[in-house]
Amino acid sequence: MVERKPFRRRSFLKAGGVAGVGLLAGCSGGGSGSGGESETSEGDDGGSDGGTSQSGGSGGSSGDPVVIGSLQPLSGSFTPWGNAHRAGLAFAVQEVNDDGGVLGGRQLKIVEADTKSDAGQADSIFRRFVEQENAVATVGPVSSDVGIRTARTAQELEVPMLLHMSGTNKAITPDTTYTFRVGLLPAATTMQAQANLVADAGYSKVGAIIGDYAWGRSVEAGIQQHFDVDVNVQAAPVGASDFKSFIRKYPQDLEMMVATGHPPGSLTIASQMNELGYSPEVITGPSFPPGVIAGALGDLAFKGGFTHVHNTDVYSDEFAQVAKRFGEAQGEQFDTHSAYGYVSGKMLAQAVEDAGSADPTAIADAVRSIKFDTLFANPIEYTKNGELKNQVQIYSQLTSEAPSYFPDGKFGFEEQFRTDALPALPADQ
Repeated sequence: MVERKPFRRRSFLKAGGVAGVGLLAGCSGGGSGSGGESETSEGDDGGSDGGTSQSGGSGGSSGDPVVIGSLQPLSGSFTPWGNAHRAGLAFAVQEVNDDGGVLGGRQLKIVEADTKSDAGQADSIFRRFVEQENAVATVGPVSSDVGIRTARTAQELEVPMLLHMSGTNKAITPDTTYTFRVGLLPAATTMQAQANLVADAGYSKVGAIIGDYAWGRSVEAGIQQHFDVDVNVQAAPVGASDFKSFIRKYPQDLEMMVATGHPPGSLTIASQMNELGYSPEVITGPSFPPGVIAGALGDLAFKGGFTHVHNTDVYSDEFAQVAKRFGEAQGEQFDTHSAYGYVSGKMLAQAVEDAGSADPTAIADAVRSIKFDTLFANPIEYTKNGELKNQVQIYSQLTSEAPSYFPDGKFGFEEQFRTDALPALPADQ
């Protein structure tokens, strides 16, 4: 094993961009997902299924639960994301319901199905949730391809959708007004942030391995647009598991590897670089659940320069308070990704209250104009097309020391980089 050079603690900043997502096939996180469309619900089980409406569900009558559809990958490569998001969402809904629900006493209810990260299946589930279950909003897509497809579904049905991940630029366009990002900034924004990191560190030897699909190509475009140094970009198949032939194309003294653009392979890239004797100071990963990073990389996760990219401010007092409640209630560690599900549930509850009804269009309008102070460094605010604005992206390395709010935890966080507030990516980019 190669002992990598330690991170240097820095701040980097600026403007409009992209971020990454992905997963190492075969890794799994807490909870068990079903391979089919097995549905679960949280909260009051009463109420009717609702009618069918091309313009979205009506939200039911005044005593019925307010239904949120959860489009989660509960099998396949993105299972750890789905499990983390569903756990956080369920906890938020439980807290809302225990506190009296919404609209003077109506309970929130989750209906959930496994998308298997298949865009066509996710579209069908979305439609069923709206037309048969009377869902007034949906959450959960992770894969970029699923996000692109379901954003169009949300627009057609006029039902708001919160993207837990799915950071491709193409998910939000000038024509989408019902899709809102939560846990992942678009690829272009992340690449602008990483370009500032490169400039700040003075790196000149930078490589990138991207996946040959929507997210990876968005990262590539962001690198071309924002980096002031030449970056050797190699495109690998999404399903690749052996990256050694790509890695060997880089100089041995490579300073930084951008693995953000190949989420499914990024952890393997880090491990195989180590095996081949490479020791870049920084390996920028996608936004993995931190438990996946620790489980896949072992000791290398704590000293190997692999970054965890996140919007959740795990260093805030508010995060510690929520994480403590979650740990006491669930016996599990609350992390950056369970926070995305939690934030989505709490924000939708606030949007319903702000709208004064469970009408999907009114809820979408309320989300669009919301300023929601939550577990992120800055309050959540949106453009009219649903891009996050003024958000801070944080880069952390994991530590082996458990946090004080959950002493049984398997990892902690050490902040390495933090951006300034990032402007929203224009919808036409």
